[in-house]
Amino acid sequence: MKYFKTSCCLCALIVLSASAAGAGESAPVLTLDKAVSLALEKSPMLNSAKLGVSEAGHRQEAARADFFPKMSTDYSYTKLDQPPEMRFVSTQNSALQSLVTGNKVEVGPGKVYKFRAGLVQPLFTGGALFNQYRLEQLGVDVAKARSMIAREDIILNVKATYFTVLKAEKMRTVAAQAVEQIRSHEQVSRNFFEQEMIAKNDLLEAQVRLAQARQDLIRADNGVAISKASLNTVLHQDVNTPVEVADAVTDAPIHLGLPDCQALALQNRPLMKQIDSTIKQAERGIDLAKSSYFPKSYLAYNYNLQGDEPGVSGSEFQKAASWDVSISLQWTFWEWGKTYHQVGENRVKMQRAQEARKEIVDGINLEVTSAFLDTRETYQNIRVASDAIGQAEENFRIYKERFDQQMATTTDVLDAQTLLSQARTNYNNALCDYNIARAKLEKAVAKELK
Repeated sequence: MKYFKTSCCLCALIVLSASAAGAGESAPVLTLDKAVSLALEKSPMLNSAKLGVSEAGHRQEAARADFFPKMSTDYSYTKLDQPPEMRFVSTQNSALQSLVTGNKVEVGPGKVYKFRAGLVQPLFTGGALFNQYRLEQLGVDVAKARSMIAREDIILNVKATYFTVLKAEKMRTVAAQAVEQIRSHEQVSRNFFEQEMIAKNDLLEAQVRLAQARQDLIRADNGVAISKASLNTVLHQDVNTPVEVADAVTDAPIHLGLPDCQALALQNRPLMKQIDSTIKQAERGIDLAKSSYFPKSYLAYNYNLQGDEPGVSGSEFQKAASWDVSISLQWTFWEWGKTYHQVGENRVKMQRAQEARKEIVDGINLEVTSAFLDTRETYQNIRVASDAIGQAEENFRIYKERFDQQMATTTDVLDAQTLLSQARTNYNNALCDYNIARAKLEKAVAKELK
């Protein structure tokens, strides 16, 4: 029995030691910059956008290759039903008739092997090659703009989630302060009740408020856990990964006016760069379609080997090797208006892109205006909420002292404490909401604001 008790004690000590060691372990503190860096590194959306840039780059290089000569080769075998021959009419020349059997003579083999190596160089294409290359080059610009748009969205998402974690942690701090203050008041009320200085309902009221405060603290703990799980999701790491964030909230004002912010947005937003490149693509599409109005010219060189055996080493009728050079001119001058309508189609695409640009400009201006006003509103709320905290703290102190002197009721103290918690909550909300609104404004103007 003694041995059993000793073993139980040792096991308990081991468990307690392990628990203490586990409690002592803490996750490394994650800064906002590090969080943004991790999200950008692991984001599938951004990686997909980068692959889109690479894809567009390959199309550009493929279009560049069309400027240079193309080399090709082919090998063929032909079997004739009978060797090619030449027939003759009757003649009085006895010497010639002695060479001819049955008025015909073979002039080639019955089977032919041919090998050809050729080179074709475009000389003039009506601007088709150049405009196709520029079209694909603009496609790279569009892909880069899309990548930048994805990057901005990710950064805003990380910042908003990061500050949401900070807000949840600050709310938990306020809830913990409320529990401590109400617990202290409940103890004082209990002492007063035991001394028959207050009625039992005053003590019960304090105990009920304490239970409510503890429930609020549990709810705040849950809010912290959910916000951290959301941050882990944004960072593309396991949702249960322990994470601690550094306090990065700021109350520094923004010294730019609304017109300045709108001008910055129209100048810097990748969305504007994307639509401008799209308009240029449509312009190039018009020029590309117009190239069909012009003839096309090519230079071709061929090196030929032929023979009646697979080795293409010639035959008794012809030599093995030959070459030829040619310049060709191709011009399709009538297709029942096909080129005209292709040009018209691309003109309509350009007009649609121009109309889309107007709508994008209006949307960006509205987005900047909304973000700017939200930022200004939340910034103004910070000072108001900060002043309210001082007033609520003084109000709580006064009622607490008056309660100690039996000049105030439990309800007065608890109501003052509720006002204090609300004031602290309002301040933390205003501070974190200001940082989220600031992040949205920075995304709207595509520039980090100092």
